[in-house]
Amino acid sequence: MDKVERVQRLHAILRKCRTPVSLGSICERLECSESTAKRLIRDMRLYLDAPIINQPGTGYSYARNSIFELPGVWFSPEELHALLTIQQLTANLSGGLFDDSIKLIRDKAASLLGSHVPSPEEIRRVRVLGAGARSKTLPMFSIVANAVMHRQRIHIRYHSRQHDEWTEREISPQRLVFYRGNWYLDSWCHKKGDLRSFAVEKIEHARFLDTGCKEIPDAELDEKLTTSFGIFSGKPKATAVLHFSEKAARWVQDEEWFPDVSGNWLDDGRYELRIPYNNPTELVMEICRYGADVEVIEPP
Repeated sequence: MDKVERVQRLHAILRKCRTPVSLGSICERLECSESTAKRLIRDMRLYLDAPIINQPGTGYSYARNSIFELPGVWFSPEELHALLTIQQLTANLSGGLFDDSIKLIRDKAASLLGSHVPSPEEIRRVRVLGAGARSKTLPMFSIVANAVMHRQRIHIRYHSRQHDEWTEREISPQRLVFYRGNWYLDSWCHKKGDLRSFAVEKIEHARFLDTGCKEIPDAELDEKLTTSFGIFSGKPKATAVLHFSEKAARWVQDEEWFPDVSGNWLDDGRYELRIPYNNPTELVMEICRYGADVEVIEPP
């Protein structure tokens, strides 16, 4: 838990309490030591003018009849990204059956933010870029989403970019995945007898079937679909060993390539990554971004 989150939590605790809160209770709820809690209280008093009083033997509270709110925009990067994504996504949706629902979502987000909601001018100065998004036209999305939620088997007509061919398939949808600006459908393919990921924009036609879905446990889905780098499914077949130049390492060490990636510095200043993969296609594209600043040690 970082300092910003602790400030937010302590503010919420003190604002809601009717009686003073003991230091021990504050430490437990903030998951910190007494020294950290005392330092946080001191900083809130000093830098934020928080009216925190200490009643010896009882605990801490805001001064009676005081009105105090945290100044500025108190969002973590993840929260700000989520807020802006909601606002920008819903701004692009209009003229449909869900206009009223979308307005409710916007209003709800604003009410949750209270007095800290960014103004249109502030929002204009932060951008959420959808790099890698391929298509905004997803005519089959509602059918696919309903099939996932209602556990219904569907028949689809699908175009594979990899093989440039159309196929008819009966699938049991398991979950929707939003990855790098695009929607994918993780499904059990009854034609192949295995798990597959389908790009939703390449589903030309879909219809519900009378039979229910074949259910795949979450653990099996994760094992087969999320243990290799990228969107391509399958257990890792190999591990790529990459050496990045000292210059490129300044960026690479802070990038999240994959949950199970291990990285370490080499004696000559370069940086090594070990990435498990099944299908090398997407990994090769990522490697190419760095050009001469990366050397592939393994595989040959």
